Amino acid sequence: MAVPKREELENFRESFRAKKQTCFILGASGETGKEVLAKILRQRLFSKVTLIGRRKLDLEGPFFSNVRQEVVDFEKLDEFAAAFEGHDVGFCCLGTTRSKAGMAGLARVDRDYVHRSAELAKAGGCRHFVLLTCAGADPTSRFFILQVKGEAESRVKAVGFDRCSI
Repeated sequence: MAVPKREELENFRESFRAKKQTCFILGASGETGKEVLAKILRQRLFSKVTLIGRRKLDLEGPFFSNVRQEVVDFEKLDEFAAAFEGHDVGFCCLGTTRSKAGMAGLARVDRDYVHRSAELAKAGGCRHFVLLTCAGADPTSRFFILQVKGEAESRVKAVGFDRCSI
């Protein structure tokens, strides 16, 4: 596949911006989520960006003018279904570590919260779900983290988005 020329990329970006699409980001407080947020805002691709997380982030200035934040309790995610409504694209950067959350907590965050968030996003009209995961994810892996990530991928795919990027 040929690498697109700069002009072609800019034309694509302009065409995408004209669609006035909106997105949400889960996990924008983590390292991966911060990078995703920065890239999305720098490229100005979305008319509105919603950050869905367990706490508000300190975001000030014109760079964040199209960003809104929704604070949710992931243990009671169904009560916050409205946060997932009305978005064209969802980016999921949720994740924790075994040292922070233990094995059960890691599975809850990296698999269960991810899966339920995907279901709520689909019900809320999201057509494209982007799951940032890890290389080697496999539900049959002997390694716990790879197994959990693989299970999350399988469950998200089964939700049935128009487009699912992993």
